[in-house]
Amino acid sequence: MTKPDRDVWAYAEFARLWNSERYFEAHEVLEDRWRVTSDPGERALIQCAAALLHLRRGNLAGAMKLLRAAAVPLEAFARHRPSLRPLLAWLRCALEQPAPDAAQLARTRPPLPL
Repeated sequence: MTKPDRDVWAYAEFARLWNSERYFEAHEVLEDRWRVTSDPGERALIQCAAALLHLRRGNLAGAMKLLRAAAVPLEAFARHRPSLRPLLAWLRCALEQPAPDAAQLARTRPPLPL
């Protein structure tokens, strides 16, 4: 598999797992890749997947910490990947809420059409 094919596969697999609410596995798919690339946008996606794991477990503080860390790099990444704009909008909305609800945030996360 060539590098562009591996890139496409990694993002497609991340999206498939994300959309199936398999956030740990989605995180793992990109984490291996991120260890090689050190791409901040990829790290932001990993952080969003990990945040959803925290939300599922009721750890709102941990989730919000990860979402805050992902905000700036995800914004930059979304400039080049318009399909990430709904995720960015969800993240911004989550960070603007004075008292976010973990279950509501998890329910309203957007699907990824990567």
